[in-house]
Amino acid sequence: MTSTKEPEDYHPTPSEIFLIIEVADTSLKYDTEVKASIYAKSGIVDYWVLDVNRRKLHVYRLPSPQGYQSETILAENVEISPLVFPDCMITVREMLRPIA
Repeated sequence: MTSTKEPEDYHPTPSEIFLIIEVADTSLKYDTEVKASIYAKSGIVDYWVLDVNRRKLHVYRLPSPQGYQSETILAENVEISPLVFPDCMITVREMLRPIA
């Protein structure tokens, strides 16, 4: 008899995760410090934190056991693409709610 896992029991490995995006309203410090450290140690290669209050995107790349070796903060008018989809250009503003 073989056992099959239900889909909800499956957890992807870091090599199966192309990009993680956190949306930070009140959690910016936690997302950029605690979660960034955990994701870097786990080998997540592309981690973004969208700061909705300051309308900026924190981009973390080059993970290592000591944390991410690259952090870039982008303004809302800047374009970026995920590492694994370089032809998919996204303007930071497109991820933010419109200013009334």
